[in-house]
Amino acid sequence: MRALCVLYDETCGFCVGCARWLGVQRTLVGLECLPAGSEEAARRFPGLRRSAGPEELVVVDDEGGVYRDTHAWLMVLWALEDYRAWAQRLSRPSLMPLARNAFELLSNNRRRLSDWLHLEDEVVRRDLEQAGAPDVPKCAPEDGACRLPSMVRCAGCGRSMVQGRAACPHCLAEVVGALEPG
Repeated sequence: MRALCVLYDETCGFCVGCARWLGVQRTLVGLECLPAGSEEAARRFPGLRRSAGPEELVVVDDEGGVYRDTHAWLMVLWALEDYRAWAQRLSRPSLMPLARNAFELLSNNRRRLSDWLHLEDEVVRRDLEQAGAPDVPKCAPEDGACRLPSMVRCAGCGRSMVQGRAACPHCLAEVVGALEPG
């Protein structure tokens, strides 16, 4: 397997944000994110359109394998350099129920997360762009309040982290773990 295609719900701001985040991660196999409702997805995967609903995460590998929901989530983690070990751990029989519960928790609450984080979906964004600029902006661009933080690489390990932080969560966890008594 050399590539994966992630079919995500473009009507969900959280899903769109995740697809953007995946676009900046280091991968061990090719990773493409494609809106599940797009014409391109319908053309490339005509059989999936009937069975996959917008609430379902679907991943297709370059050999024709199809992964859904929790298995799809684990395949995405498996494709990422920084998260492959997590995918391997979570796919063990003893931890698979935990992975399933975590995925279902995120999946069932993704609309709330989108609202809470003020994440716009691609459909809303396209409609807003076609309608033109609103009379009163929600936030001033100069204060950065409506922007996602810029991502950079950690100097310690090379993983992604928010710009301005001293270290990534992985390096901080190692430091904290070293400080804990034996």
